[in-house]
Amino acid sequence: MGLLETVDDETFARIGREVVPGVWKEMAEYWSGDSSPDDVLDSLSMRSRFNPGNRTKLNRDEGTYTIVFRHDFGRKWSILTKNAIEEFVKNSFHTIPQTTMGDSVVTARFKVRRLGAI
Repeated sequence: MGLLETVDDETFARIGREVVPGVWKEMAEYWSGDSSPDDVLDSLSMRSRFNPGNRTKLNRDEGTYTIVFRHDFGRKWSILTKNAIEEFVKNSFHTIPQTTMGDSVVTARFKVRRLGAI
């Protein structure tokens, strides 16, 4: 049994909600000097260049964001990632993403209303 399997699902979910979004912001601040929500998402995509086990694809289309996280770390990592992206989107974009989760992929979709938009 690996280390990840010794931790229960709710602990991974809590770590995803409470720890990971802050790590993502710190990573963006380090790499780009800015931790705005869009810069955080860009840095998640950029990390794919350095870590092939953790791939992120980001698409922005007229205010609709689609983020696909692919990884090689199993279901527990998907639980952590799903909770992290839900918390990040809720706090940064003030909306709840639609998420799906598999053993090696998490997808989040959400629409962002910009100030002044109808």
